[in-house]
Amino acid sequence: MPTSLENEFNSHLKQAVIDLEQLHSTLELEHGYLKDADLEAFQALQVRKQHDIQTIQLFDALRNQFCTHMGIDKTDPNFSQHLSLAQQDLWQQLLGLLNRCDTLHRTSDMFMRRKLKSINKALEILELNNPLTSTNLYNELGNAFHASTGRSLDKA
Repeated sequence: MPTSLENEFNSHLKQAVIDLEQLHSTLELEHGYLKDADLEAFQALQVRKQHDIQTIQLFDALRNQFCTHMGIDKTDPNFSQHLSLAQQDLWQQLLGLLNRCDTLHRTSDMFMRRKLKSINKALEILELNNPLTSTNLYNELGNAFHASTGRSLDKA
């Protein structure tokens, strides 16, 4: 017969699965906004994303508390063996959702890094064509140089 602590953990586990589904939905929206370059919607979504992450962190703290009270090593890779069969199913569902969220987050992160890299390259090109830097084609000795490297063109 499950203890009240086990029943309480079961309800927290069910809620964590719901919260992770919400986080996954948020991450899907975030990725879509990034692809569509809708920066206002992306920025507005960050508050919701932060809230979703905090709810997952709260579950982690509750799981650690459950482990302490039940005498379970919280770093045990076979944590699910300490759970009932129904809880094991929920736990596996939670782990699957965590993996999907992690993959989606990493995909969005790589997409954003590529976008930032291409923006930085475009800015470098614009900086080279800037009227203020284009007048500095020669140094004080009269030697030509490339604005972005500072080396003489004849030495390149």
